[in-house]
Formats: sequence, C-alpha cells, structure tokens
Amino acid sequence: MIDEIVAANKELVRRFYKEVYVDWNMELVDEVVSPHFTSHDWPKGSPTGPEGFRDFYSAIRAALPDAHYEVDDLIAEGDKVVVRWRLLGTHKGDFRGIAPTGRAIALKGIAIYRVKDGNLMERWVVSDLHGLLEEIRGSSPPQTSRGAAV
Repeated sequence: MIDEIVAANKELVRRFYKEVYVDWNMELVDEVVSPHFTSHDWPKGSPTGPEGFRDFYSAIRAALPDAHYEVDDLIAEGDKVVVRWRLLGTHKGDFRGIAPTGRAIALKGIAIYRVKDGNLMERWVVSDLHGLLEEIRGSSPPQTSRGAAV
C-alpha cells in the first residue's frame, strides 16, 4: 500500500512538471494544487493555493515567455517527492527590475513537494537565483551552444 502511494505521488509530480511547467496547462493547477498550498520560497504575504501559484508563474512567464522546465531527477519517499530541475528560457521581459537582455538562461534547482491525497500541499525550493541574476545582468559573457564566449 505504501509503495503504491509513493509511486502515485511520484507520477503526480512527473505529470505536473510536464503539463504545467512545459505545456503551461494551468487547468491542472486547479485540479492538483491544494487551496492550502504553500511554497516556502515565495515572499512572505504572497497568496497561497492555485491563485498564488498562478501569480508566481505568470511573473516568470512575463520575463521568460518561452520558459520550460526539464527534470533531471525525480525521487520519492513517503509523502515527499524531490525534483532536481532546470528552468530554461530567454530573458525577454522585465525580471526583478532587470530590463530584458535577450539572453538564454538556465536556472538550476531542487524542489521538495509534500503530497496528500493526490494534492500538492507544500513545497520547498533551493535554486541558484544568484547565478541566474549574474547571468542576465551580463556579469559573465554569453555562451554559445558549444560553451565558448562570444
């Protein structure tokens, strides 16, 4: 029974990343994000639940209209599912006061989701936001696909 729940939780998060973070199907957010969902990386006082989720990701999509996530690892145990991910996109809109640069970005991170009864209840995220901000501010030269500076 426990193994079945862990497998179902893992499949839910896998589906969520594909349908929401790649296809941007926000209808799935209403279906699986609990009204009590809290993301511990959002600013204090942010809305919670599906509304907070939509607000947070609409800001990201405004800055990175071609944004999509790639999952590198997906690990589940008990009521937790851990995802090591990369957010890829092109900086075409304002992001935290930084004007669009047109640069391709890659934000790396790890998220831990707590799942209960088929709903995402809470999330903890650690990401390299500092590295991303340096990248879009131009602290390091843009990279070609082969990794050499242009």
